[in-house]
Amino acid sequence: MRVLLISHTCQSISEGQPKAHALAAFDDVTLRVLVPDRWRRYGQWRKAEPPARAAFQYQVAKVSFPWLRFAQTYLHAYPCLQGVLREFQPDVIDIWEEPWSRVSYQAVTLRNRVLPRAKIVSETEQNIDRHLPYPFEGYRKFVLANADFAVGRSAEAVQVLRNKGYTGPAQAVPNAVDAVLFRPMDREECRLNLALSGFVVGYVGRLVEEKGLFDLVEAVRLCPPQVNLVMVGDGPIREELFRRSGDRIRILPNRPPAELPQLMNAMDVLVLASRTTASWKEQFGRVLIEAGACATPVIGSDSGAIPDVVAGGGLVVPQANPAALAGAIKQLSSDASLRKSLGETGRKQVLEHYTWRRVAERMRDIYRLVLA
Repeated sequence: MRVLLISHTCQSISEGQPKAHALAAFDDVTLRVLVPDRWRRYGQWRKAEPPARAAFQYQVAKVSFPWLRFAQTYLHAYPCLQGVLREFQPDVIDIWEEPWSRVSYQAVTLRNRVLPRAKIVSETEQNIDRHLPYPFEGYRKFVLANADFAVGRSAEAVQVLRNKGYTGPAQAVPNAVDAVLFRPMDREECRLNLALSGFVVGYVGRLVEEKGLFDLVEAVRLCPPQVNLVMVGDGPIREELFRRSGDRIRILPNRPPAELPQLMNAMDVLVLASRTTASWKEQFGRVLIEAGACATPVIGSDSGAIPDVVAGGGLVVPQANPAALAGAIKQLSSDASLRKSLGETGRKQVLEHYTWRRVAERMRDIYRLVLA
């Protein structure tokens, strides 16, 4: 079967392309990946990173409106897409973009006109049920009315699709992690290399308020003196975190993916204390499965998909509750056997559900289902 995967995430060698590599490894899948030549991510422009070796076709194309302040990236579209459909003749068009984006509307419109036999798989991470402004609600309604299958990154995301009137087949298919890169390592050696000591609580990601980082700082302050915090990332609240941090907290700059496994192995526990807001809640929490792949236990808040992802690999606490978070940190700091057990369970969960191979298997099964 011929699959066209439309995805800005596949610009990145580490974020999206592992999924493409895993899909292309199947003998019955001929894959082309269409990505934008430029994309604005967290305020920074980035270009496509061509894979060094790939069993799939990688097409970088110009897009119109890659960024508009009021609409961010959701009005982008590919002027070349009609030509791509006519030339490649896909059996399945997998749109790894929100159904309310203009590119989803464009792909479905062109499918209906140029290649009506092709099947549409629409993917979404949106897990908040809210009415979108013009023209996005109209885009979503049209795409969901024409989709042959819908994929949500979580059960909540699938439920939002249902609430918006989608009645077709759907599944929750999660994010994934490279479980060869992210693996258990010698923890003492990792800590020594990073000059970390005591009981190390870690965070990796954007330094933004909705990630509950002020709650995390306060929770560490409520813990015994041997509990230290290391944050890895950058963002608008970096300076405020420095101001509040004190000598028990270190903030390290962003690290490339290849360096993150050593960091996560140096941590005794990774924390994702996200807070739900009116316009956002945690859609998945990829760092949770990255830590799990390293057999590092995690603590997560009850925001969005976090409890489902944590499952048996860690502890879940109420969001916006530093005292409860401190209690969970203290529990793990005093119980090495619990840390070991949770870490082993987290690694097992990753191998069973969150490898790129497993996610690709599920997507291939969906392609087969819509074609059947």
